[in-house]
Amino acid sequence: MPQTAAKPLASDFLSRFERQLHLAFEDPRHAGKHPEVLLEACRHVSFAGGKRMRPLLVDHFGAALDLPEDARIRLAITAELIHTASLLHDDVVDEGTTRRGQPTANARWNNSVAVLGGDLMLCIALEQLEDYPREVTFEAVTLVAEMTRAAMREVDARQDSTWTLPEWEAIAHGKTGALLAFCGTASARVAGRTELIERLGQCGHHLGLAFQITDDLIDVVGHPVDIGKDRLADLRNKNPSFPIALARSSNEDFHHALDQLWQRDDLSEDDVQRFGAWIVELGCAEKTLATVEDHLDQAMNALGPFAHGPGGEHIADWAAQLRAQARWSLESR
Repeated sequence: MPQTAAKPLASDFLSRFERQLHLAFEDPRHAGKHPEVLLEACRHVSFAGGKRMRPLLVDHFGAALDLPEDARIRLAITAELIHTASLLHDDVVDEGTTRRGQPTANARWNNSVAVLGGDLMLCIALEQLEDYPREVTFEAVTLVAEMTRAAMREVDARQDSTWTLPEWEAIAHGKTGALLAFCGTASARVAGRTELIERLGQCGHHLGLAFQITDDLIDVVGHPVDIGKDRLADLRNKNPSFPIALARSSNEDFHHALDQLWQRDDLSEDDVQRFGAWIVELGCAEKTLATVEDHLDQAMNALGPFAHGPGGEHIADWAAQLRAQARWSLESR
């Protein structure tokens, strides 16, 4: 049983991806250019031990479409650097000091280095697409804009407790689903399979939401194995989450009580634990699991016959891992 957030199955592709990612930072358009601290910040966060979920997903979509490995690697670098740039920016917004067990760029240097390093990383991400149809670059730019708006909506939601379930869904798609959708749609565009753009985009979108909702579920019910994450962090930090949104939308007493709780600056641990138990008592953990399974079913329906062939079978395996993890966390609470 997986002990951390599920990810697509690893492959030899990753070792080649890592080599090319290093080379992307050594491109003469950037290497040795002053101030070198920006590129140092990019490397710092890029090689800090991430799961590489997005590169692997690009690899699997690309393999399903018989896309040459060079193209898969370039698209994978684009997806990973867009994601990593968002982490640099998020850590500034959230005033984060550690990520993946290491100091964040803003903690190690300062906010300016983190923000501008993230900007440089986005440029390097888009450079990977220079040999492909310009529609792919347009799509990547649109993706960055969507992720940016979703990040701002999340900040607003933390400061205004009136956010709704549809608002949570918009944030989750923008911050997670949209990038996983890009892994599918960009692969289809570069492969010249325009008839599959919508289908593979839907597959990525639903995988992204299932991944995010599983993370939200684990936050409420805990993980059977210590994975280094504090339970009920979303309640404690006033973060929008799917189980919280469900509880708010299904029970007026919970809704009003949570609004009053989140208006306070002195949340006690007893309050956090009480509201966490309330979410479970309302049946929202079970409903959250059902929603995870629904998104995974929709992802597999969109993947269609590719689920049984090269690349696609690994996506199906990842979906099965994610489903098992969500069930395991709930059954073991």
